[in-house]
Amino acid sequence: MPYRKTVQFRIDSIAGLLLMVLFFIGIFFVLRGLFWVLSWVAPVLLIAAFIIDRSVVINYGKWLIRTVKNNPLLGIAAIVFTVIGYAVVFPLLFAKAFFKKKIKTATQQYESQQQGEFVDFEELDGASSQEKPLELPPLKKKEQQGEYDQLFN
Repeated sequence: MPYRKTVQFRIDSIAGLLLMVLFFIGIFFVLRGLFWVLSWVAPVLLIAAFIIDRSVVINYGKWLIRTVKNNPLLGIAAIVFTVIGYAVVFPLLFAKAFFKKKIKTATQQYESQQQGEFVDFEELDGASSQEKPLELPPLKKKEQQGEYDQLFN
């Protein structure tokens, strides 16, 4: 007797499929809201990136121009994607400028610690240095108990 395979959808399969669809719809709405907020904040972030470290924004512009000169098709595509995706590009430029500044300040702090900074000091009176030195009780030596203790003498 030949066996026939049939696909059976049970309630679990339909519920799982429905939950997956609802999950992706939820992700869509969250990302849409995020990009809406980024589209309003992005110009401010570009200005902030220019203030923090203008070389990041200028170098990005130079890279676009250099790409147009070397490979016109790729350069024009990069410019088009920059204009269309400004809500993503400008926050990335801001993050790059921010981290570049953080690295620069951390490097300066490290270099100043390595070179040694002058520290404020307080000069002590001569009377305190003329006091008697601290006298300690004599040191008691332990008796040697075996070969192992002789290794540490």
